[in-house]
Amino acid sequence: MPYQNLSVKLTDPELLTINTALTDISNVLKNKVVNLTPEERSRLYKMKNNRYSLAERSLTHAKNNPHLTPPFISLTEAELDLTYYKQLQSFIGIINSLAESVADTQMALGSEILQFCLPFYNSVKMAAQQNVPGSTSIYEDLNSFFDLPPRPEEDTEPA
Repeated sequence: MPYQNLSVKLTDPELLTINTALTDISNVLKNKVVNLTPEERSRLYKMKNNRYSLAERSLTHAKNNPHLTPPFISLTEAELDLTYYKQLQSFIGIINSLAESVADTQMALGSEILQFCLPFYNSVKMAAQQNVPGSTSIYEDLNSFFDLPPRPEEDTEPA
Protein backbone atom coordinates (compact mmCIF):
# COMPACT_ATOMS: atom_id res chain seq x y z
CA MET A 1 0.00 0.00 0.00
CA PRO A 2 1.50 3.35 -0.98
CA TYR A 3 1.93 5.82 1.81
CA GLN A 4 1.84 9.57 1.96
CA ASN A 5 4.87 11.50 3.11
CA LEU A 6 5.35 10.86 6.78
CA SER A 7 5.14 13.86 9.01
CA VAL A 8 5.10 12.36 12.47
CA LYS A 9 7.03 12.73 15.69
CA LEU A 10 6.70 10.77 18.89
CA THR A 11 6.03 12.90 21.94
CA ASP A 12 8.17 12.59 25.05
CA PRO A 13 5.36 10.76 26.93
CA GLU A 14 4.95 8.35 23.97
CA LEU A 15 8.70 7.67 23.90
CA LEU A 16 8.64 7.03 27.63
CA THR A 17 5.67 4.66 27.28
CA ILE A 18 7.36 2.68 24.49
CA ASN A 19 10.73 2.52 26.29
CA THR A 20 9.07 1.50 29.55
CA ALA A 21 7.03 -1.22 27.82
CA LEU A 22 10.09 -2.59 26.01
CA THR A 23 12.11 -2.52 29.23
CA ASP A 24 9.29 -4.29 31.07
CA ILE A 25 9.15 -7.00 28.37
CA SER A 26 12.94 -7.41 28.48
CA ASN A 27 12.86 -7.69 32.26
CA VAL A 28 10.11 -10.31 32.20
CA LEU A 29 12.01 -12.38 29.65
CA LYS A 30 15.41 -11.96 31.32
CA ASN A 31 16.87 -15.41 32.06
CA LYS A 32 13.93 -16.97 30.17
CA VAL A 33 15.31 -16.60 26.64
CA VAL A 34 18.48 -17.75 24.93
CA ASN A 35 20.74 -16.30 22.26
CA LEU A 36 21.82 -18.92 19.73
CA THR A 37 24.96 -18.74 17.64
CA PRO A 38 24.56 -19.28 13.87
CA GLU A 39 26.16 -22.72 14.34
CA GLU A 40 23.67 -23.63 17.07
CA ARG A 41 20.79 -22.45 14.87
CA SER A 42 21.92 -24.71 12.05
CA ARG A 43 22.32 -27.76 14.32
CA LEU A 44 19.01 -27.61 16.18
CA TYR A 45 15.85 -29.43 15.16
CA LYS A 46 13.27 -27.00 13.76
CA MET A 47 9.66 -27.23 14.96
CA LYS A 48 7.53 -26.79 11.84
CA ASN A 49 3.77 -27.38 11.56
CA ASN A 50 3.93 -31.15 11.11
CA ARG A 51 6.64 -31.44 13.77
CA TYR A 52 4.48 -29.45 16.18
CA SER A 53 1.76 -32.08 15.70
CA LEU A 54 4.39 -34.78 16.22
CA ALA A 55 5.39 -33.13 19.51
CA GLU A 56 1.83 -32.83 20.81
CA ARG A 57 0.93 -36.38 19.84
CA SER A 58 4.16 -37.84 21.23
CA LEU A 59 3.63 -36.14 24.57
CA THR A 60 0.03 -37.32 24.71
CA HIS A 61 1.06 -40.90 23.94
CA ALA A 62 3.90 -40.74 26.46
CA LYS A 63 1.53 -39.47 29.16
CA ASN A 64 -0.96 -42.24 28.40
CA ASN A 65 1.74 -44.91 28.08
CA PRO A 66 4.44 -44.15 30.66
CA HIS A 67 5.80 -47.70 30.37
CA LEU A 68 7.01 -46.81 26.85
CA THR A 69 8.91 -43.69 27.96
CA PRO A 70 12.65 -44.35 28.37
CA PRO A 71 14.00 -43.53 31.84
CA PHE A 72 16.63 -41.12 30.44
CA ILE A 73 14.08 -38.58 29.11
CA SER A 74 11.65 -36.46 31.12
CA LEU A 75 8.01 -36.15 30.10
CA THR A 76 7.55 -33.43 32.73
CA GLU A 77 10.36 -31.35 31.19
CA ALA A 78 9.02 -31.92 27.67
CA GLU A 79 5.53 -30.78 28.75
CA LEU A 80 7.02 -27.69 30.38
CA ASP A 81 8.98 -26.94 27.17
CA LEU A 82 5.86 -27.35 25.01
CA THR A 83 3.86 -25.02 27.26
CA TYR A 84 6.56 -22.34 27.06
CA TYR A 85 6.89 -22.92 23.30
CA LYS A 86 3.14 -22.23 22.91
CA GLN A 87 3.37 -19.14 25.10
CA LEU A 88 6.23 -17.69 23.05
CA GLN A 89 4.54 -18.63 19.77
CA SER A 90 1.61 -16.41 20.66
CA PHE A 91 3.95 -13.39 20.78
CA ILE A 92 6.04 -14.07 17.67
CA GLY A 93 3.46 -12.84 15.14
CA ILE A 94 2.85 -9.64 17.07
CA ILE A 95 6.56 -8.97 17.58
CA ASN A 96 7.46 -9.75 13.95
CA SER A 97 4.63 -7.58 12.64
CA LEU A 98 5.64 -4.71 14.91
CA ALA A 99 9.33 -5.06 13.98
CA GLU A 100 8.44 -5.10 10.28
CA SER A 101 6.26 -2.00 10.62
CA VAL A 102 8.94 -0.12 12.54
CA ALA A 103 11.68 -1.14 10.05
CA ASP A 104 9.48 -0.25 7.05
CA THR A 105 8.64 3.13 8.56
CA GLN A 106 12.30 3.83 9.28
CA MET A 107 13.19 2.86 5.70
CA ALA A 108 10.46 5.16 4.32
CA LEU A 109 11.68 8.01 6.52
CA GLY A 110 15.26 7.42 5.42
CA SER A 111 14.14 7.65 1.80
CA GLU A 112 12.26 10.87 2.47
CA ILE A 113 15.32 12.37 4.17
CA LEU A 114 17.56 11.38 1.26
CA GLN A 115 15.05 12.89 -1.17
CA PHE A 116 15.77 16.18 0.61
CA CYS A 117 19.54 15.67 0.63
CA LEU A 118 20.12 15.27 -3.11
CA PRO A 119 18.44 18.50 -4.24
CA PHE A 120 20.07 20.33 -1.32
CA TYR A 121 23.48 18.99 -2.36
CA ASN A 122 22.87 19.99 -5.98
CA SER A 123 21.87 23.48 -4.84
CA VAL A 124 25.02 23.79 -2.71
CA LYS A 125 27.15 22.46 -5.59
CA MET A 126 25.70 25.07 -7.96
CA ALA A 127 26.16 27.78 -5.33
CA ALA A 128 29.81 26.76 -4.86
CA GLN A 129 30.35 26.91 -8.63
CA GLN A 130 28.91 30.43 -8.57
CA ASN A 131 31.18 31.39 -5.62
CA VAL A 132 28.29 32.04 -3.23
CA PRO A 133 29.93 32.91 0.12
CA GLY A 134 30.02 29.99 2.56
CA SER A 135 28.91 27.39 0.02
CA THR A 136 32.35 25.93 -0.80
CA SER A 137 32.99 24.46 2.65
CA ILE A 138 29.49 22.94 2.73
CA TYR A 139 30.02 21.50 -0.77
CA GLU A 140 33.37 20.00 0.23
CA ASP A 141 31.81 18.51 3.37
CA LEU A 142 28.95 16.88 1.45
CA ASN A 143 30.83 16.01 -1.74
CA SER A 144 32.57 13.00 -0.19
CA PHE A 145 29.15 11.31 0.04
CA PHE A 146 28.42 11.91 -3.63
CA ASP A 147 31.87 11.58 -5.16
CA LEU A 148 31.57 7.82 -5.67
CA PRO A 149 32.46 5.60 -8.61
CA PRO A 150 29.51 5.06 -10.92
CA ARG A 151 27.27 2.10 -10.21
CA PRO A 152 27.32 -0.70 -12.75
CA GLU A 153 24.32 -0.64 -15.07
CA GLU A 154 21.54 -3.08 -14.23
CA ASP A 155 21.37 -6.13 -16.48
CA THR A 156 18.26 -5.35 -18.48
CA GLU A 157 18.66 -8.07 -21.09
CA PRO A 158 15.93 -10.71 -21.01
CA ALA A 159 16.95 -14.06 -19.58
